[in-house]
Amino acid sequence: MKFNLNLASRRYVNKRTLQYGFVALTAILLILGAWEVSTLVSSNNALQLNQQHLSEVKRQLQELRGGPRETLSVEERAALEKSYSIAVDLLKRDAFRWTALLDRMEGLLPVGVSLTNFKPDYKKKSLSLGGQARSLKEMRVFLDRLLKSNDFAQVYLKAHSRIKVRDYADEERDAISFSLELEGVF
Repeated sequence: MKFNLNLASRRYVNKRTLQYGFVALTAILLILGAWEVSTLVSSNNALQLNQQHLSEVKRQLQELRGGPRETLSVEERAALEKSYSIAVDLLKRDAFRWTALLDRMEGLLPVGVSLTNFKPDYKKKSLSLGGQARSLKEMRVFLDRLLKSNDFAQVYLKAHSRIKVRDYADEERDAISFSLELEGVF
C-alpha cells in the first residue's frame, strides 16, 4: 500500500457519485412535489364538490321550510291576519255537521211539533229556531227534552203565540207558534 498523498493532483470527493446523488435527490423531490400538487388539486376539487353539495342541500332545506323568510310590514301582517281569521271562521263553519244536529233535533221532537226555520249565528255560537206545536203541552214536552239533552248550553223561549193553521184536510185548527234560541250549539 502506498500512502502518498498529493493534495494538488487528486480530489477526495467523487464527483460522479455526488452528481448521481444530486440527480436522485432531485428526482425524489420532483416526484414528491408532483404527488403533493396532485393531492392539493384533488383536495381542492373535493372541497368545491362538497361546497356545491352543501349549497344544494341548504337550498332544498329552504324549499322544504317554505322558502327564505321575509319580513312583513305592519299592513301586510294585518292583511294576512285578517285573511287567516276569515279562513279559520270558514273552516269552523264547514266543520260543523248539520246532519248530526238535525238528527238530534228529530230525536227530541215529540209528535205534534214541527220546526219551520233554523237561523244560525256563528259568532254567538247560537241557533234560533222557529216552530209550531199542536198544543201548549207538546211545546212544553219539546222544551223539556231540549233542556234535559245537555247538547246545548242554554235554551231560551223567545216568543210564543196562538195561530190558526190548515192541516192536510184543509181544515183550520188552533196551534202554537214559538221561537227558541239555543246557545252553545257550535
